[in-house]
Amino acid sequence: MTRSVDRDRGASPPAPVREDGVVDEDLDTSATDSGTATDRSDGDRPQRGGSPFGLIALLVVTMLLLAAAITAGVFWANGSAEASARENALSAARQTAVNLTSIDFGHAEEDVRRVLDGSTGDFGGLFTQNLDSYVGVVKEGEVVTAGEVTEAGIEKFDGDTASAVVAVKTTVKNKTVPQGEQRFYRLVEQLEHQDGRWLVSRVEFVP
Repeated sequence: MTRSVDRDRGASPPAPVREDGVVDEDLDTSATDSGTATDRSDGDRPQRGGSPFGLIALLVVTMLLLAAAITAGVFWANGSAEASARENALSAARQTAVNLTSIDFGHAEEDVRRVLDGSTGDFGGLFTQNLDSYVGVVKEGEVVTAGEVTEAGIEKFDGDTASAVVAVKTTVKNKTVPQGEQRFYRLVEQLEHQDGRWLVSRVEFVP
């Protein structure tokens, strides 16, 4: 009895037996194969879905790029608007310098009115107060002048105010100098932005 027990302990597990008492080796093998196939199938199964951190990172990068684009657009728009305003201020300063140094005694009133149209503040008030006397001097001396801007630039700019320096070359004719002579001036003009226009509020002739 002892030997039989030892032999049973060292033996392999018995093969499955069918109901008719016959050992079914194929049944045992197929069961083992089935288990192996199941394990292999589970190991090879693809992972579904991805890490949520990757999606979050993509969204963050997208938002940063969008914010950068908007910021760049705002800076560009502001810079473009300021450049346009500076150019308009300089254009007004140049035109006022030409109007101020271009006058003909034959239509002096019109020429002076043109200067007044682009002026405001102290400069406009001074011209208005001395309008008649200025026109009288021009007519009496038969003055004809033609101004031309040779150089101009914005010295200071602060949104609604600006300062410009303008160099002007003029040809002056009158009773004393009928053949004409050239004169050169340098003007410092103060400008103010009013009702969508740049107007000159002060003019100073400098050496």
